[in-house]
Amino acid sequence: VAGTNYLRINPSLWIRADENLHALDATAGDWARMARVKFGQQARIDAELEKIAAQATSAPEMYFVGFAGYGMEQVFAREIELAARVVGTRYGAAMRSLLLVNDRRDLYKWPLASEPALRHVLDRLGKIVGDEDVLFLALSSHGERDAALKVTNAGLVPAKLRAESLADMLRESGIAWKVVVVSACYSGSFVDQLADPRTLVITAAASDRKSFGCDDQRQLTHFGEAFYRDALRGTASLRAAFETARTTLRNKEQRAGITPSMPQASFGSDIEHRLKELVPGGESGESR
Repeated sequence: VAGTNYLRINPSLWIRADENLHALDATAGDWARMARVKFGQQARIDAELEKIAAQATSAPEMYFVGFAGYGMEQVFAREIELAARVVGTRYGAAMRSLLLVNDRRDLYKWPLASEPALRHVLDRLGKIVGDEDVLFLALSSHGERDAALKVTNAGLVPAKLRAESLADMLRESGIAWKVVVVSACYSGSFVDQLADPRTLVITAAASDRKSFGCDDQRQLTHFGEAFYRDALRGTASLRAAFETARTTLRNKEQRAGITPSMPQASFGSDIEHRLKELVPGGESGESR
């Protein structure tokens, strides 16, 4: 095992390569550093939530939660940071934002992303947000065909965030109004689990398709560029932003000769009306 790991050969007799290869890349220092960082995670998250609670008012407001699950490549952290900035500017949510980020290069900038951490955040937010407020939840990671996102970092045992688990924690939080954007391969599999009349779901790909640009040679994934960087800044509504990004991606993928990612969306029958109250001048839900 030691020899094959040193030679960078996949020792598949001993581990499942797709889930645990990066665990072998972690050094003893990585595990020790992660152990120290994990010790204070709940206190750090609670402190951030207390700051958010202090910003709550009686007016309808947007709250942002970002989740960058795959820490072995920094592109996901960059995408979630951009999403927080764009959503914060568009909906005035900058002071009501909390990011959970895995990034092996920096374990201290943000609280770590994990399923228990996200469940804790959503549970606490459910006690902060009002009946008219909206949660914008942005997730970015490598996705898998079994409706799951990879969650890992240097010094962490690899795990998954499954669509069913995400749906459960959102339901248990009691947060009624939600926008959920999942940027990952095969992320269309999240739509059926999350869709309801008060929820808007956008995914970077269909349930049987890959999305692209998920590597450290890029600042953002292709979806992150098309949706967060370009479309969401300048369109009249989330529906228009989705359609603009989808067209951009389709054209880009056609030119490159790659199998289309086919981003998916579900617009709950009630959510777009609620979103209009969060943007000066209102959002338009008419674009298709």
